[in-house]
Amino acid sequence: MNKVFIRLTVAFIAFSFGLVLTNLTKPRYPVAFPYGSVLVVEYSATQDEAQIRQIYREYGPAQTRHDREFFERIETEDFTLTKGNLKISREEDIKLMENDDSNKTYMSRVDHVKVFDRLAVAHGYLEARDGNGVVRLWPFADVWVKRNGAWRIQSTISQ
Repeated sequence: MNKVFIRLTVAFIAFSFGLVLTNLTKPRYPVAFPYGSVLVVEYSATQDEAQIRQIYREYGPAQTRHDREFFERIETEDFTLTKGNLKISREEDIKLMENDDSNKTYMSRVDHVKVFDRLAVAHGYLEARDGNGVVRLWPFADVWVKRNGAWRIQSTISQ
């Protein structure tokens, strides 16, 4: 019985040490690997991801305030919102938001962000809470581009 306990303890310690060592040797810089004839650059959790997540924290309150300037700043000029078969431009999307006279409060929740150099993909959902407490969730997938040092949404697909 003692030998089994000692072996299990040694195995656990070796496994734990391996996990720690793996985390210490993870690159903190971009890792490039070939994918067919295209070079894909994948970034680990970086400032870019943190910047995108910060924009999502501001997104819901900006939607609640009908903040045109916020959406003009974070959406590209050629932004498109796709809902089913309907495609909406940035200007149409902003006008719909401005004309919405409902008493809704919005919160954006992002589940995942993946950054590839100057391109990122994120998905999550937008939560809309009516004045009477009814909550609706709209799942989304966003494609982000980095232009002139700033992250902006190129397109959104929503249900």
